[in-house]
Amino acid sequence: MTKTRLNRTTTFIMNLWVNRIGQLLTLAFALFFLSCQEEVSVLGFKNPNSKYNVSYIELPIASSVMLRDSLRTTNFTFIQEPNRFLLGSYDDDLFGTVSSTFVTQYYRVSSSLNSAKISTSAVYDSITLQLQFDLYSYGSKSKTPQEISIHELGKELTYDSLRGYYNRSSAPVAELIGSKTFTIDPEDFEEFAKSSTSSDTIITIKVPLDHSFGERIFNSAARYRDDTDPSYDSLNLFIKEFKGLVIKSVSGDKIVGFAPTGAQTRMIVHYHQDNADSLALVLSFGGLNGYNRITSDKNGTELSAVVQPYKDYLQESDKRYIQSGIGILTKLDFSSFYNFIDTIPNLLINSAELAIESIEPSALAPPKALVLRVLNNNNNYFKKLSSVKDTAELKYYNGQLTDNVLTYDVAGQQSPALVDDDGVFYAVGDREARVLRYSQSRNSYNMVMALFLQQLSVRTDERTNFRNFVLYPASEAFNAAAFQSGAKSVDRVVFPASGIKLKIYYTKPLTQQQ
Repeated sequence: MTKTRLNRTTTFIMNLWVNRIGQLLTLAFALFFLSCQEEVSVLGFKNPNSKYNVSYIELPIASSVMLRDSLRTTNFTFIQEPNRFLLGSYDDDLFGTVSSTFVTQYYRVSSSLNSAKISTSAVYDSITLQLQFDLYSYGSKSKTPQEISIHELGKELTYDSLRGYYNRSSAPVAELIGSKTFTIDPEDFEEFAKSSTSSDTIITIKVPLDHSFGERIFNSAARYRDDTDPSYDSLNLFIKEFKGLVIKSVSGDKIVGFAPTGAQTRMIVHYHQDNADSLALVLSFGGLNGYNRITSDKNGTELSAVVQPYKDYLQESDKRYIQSGIGILTKLDFSSFYNFIDTIPNLLINSAELAIESIEPSALAPPKALVLRVLNNNNNYFKKLSSVKDTAELKYYNGQLTDNVLTYDVAGQQSPALVDDDGVFYAVGDREARVLRYSQSRNSYNMVMALFLQQLSVRTDERTNFRNFVLYPASEAFNAAAFQSGAKSVDRVVFPASGIKLKIYYTKPLTQQQ
């Protein structure tokens, strides 16, 4: 009986203690999160003997909208780069009409035809273009018809300009060789994208092409067979005669993606011979020059004023805009952060978050993530790694600022660049995902970046104190080869200028330390 009574008493005391501690912790957290530059300690009570003051502040970040002159949209530029053909058009009340055309070379699949030349009895039949969707769709969510046209390319794509093809690069169009109207259901794409890589998720369109166009390719193979013209067996010679394709949108309400290296993406020259039917010469697009030409008509929108690259626009507007593929970006000015740290010597940042809040609702999905890329302090150009001095800059930021280069994991496998293999500096978040991830539940982009801001707060003449940055569309899964880069998609997002904030929890000394 005594033992039981003692246990009950002990339990009662323990429960009372837990309840009291719970009440204290609740009060502490309430004081901590509601305070703005108010003195708090761990439990929410002032400590008269403390030498430090723990505080919280939200800093509004000044911003503007800017336009990049161009985005590299070339495929197959570096290992594990996301490669995509973007095709279509859609209308957006806020961004105007966005359209994408893709341009690509093509070449035979086999690396050697010495043992597979066509027979002397071979007879040409027809040619078909086949494209495999990569399940990317942007624009209308309705099941609607899309019309496209296929043309020969009027100018050779050169390999020494591989990095020189951008969203604004011109694409001289030659003869029309085919057209197609097809219907897709974006909801099906979304469901297929969630499933496994089974054959059920492979969706293609087939386009019969001009008979004479295919015959020219067939005749090139015949001349190679007869040893009268080596062009069919030499890429450099082949692309001089067959420069490539330009595939354009004629009408539609969405932009879709095709996989250049998809198992079913190919051009097929059909033929028969005296002892066999249904034979084919297969030509592919993988590993060859190709890019997406992405344009926009912003007339009638607030963005119609945004025409000159690298200039600040819409500072007085209450909206901020970002659109991948077109190069409409939001610039951030961290002057308020520098003004803040100038008032607090020996600042220690406990926790900090860059937040882009109150994303404007839309049927058009926002980019899955944003990267905080660095701009030069004297202009709106990207800060790039280009000298020994730049390498020293990175070192002084102790890993919290890096250039966007390719990296390797412990197994020696190459990881893709976060946005582009272009050497641009960007800020590194405190966690693995070095980006501002979009959260649908919070309706915001967020990145924890206390370590980076702590580095910014350290003033030294040995490095540049960067204050201008740009929010650039990137990928949610930057370490996966299938991620979408800013130039291989047309995702867009709108948010209020007042929604850009730095949320900082910090400690400052109350007395001078001896």
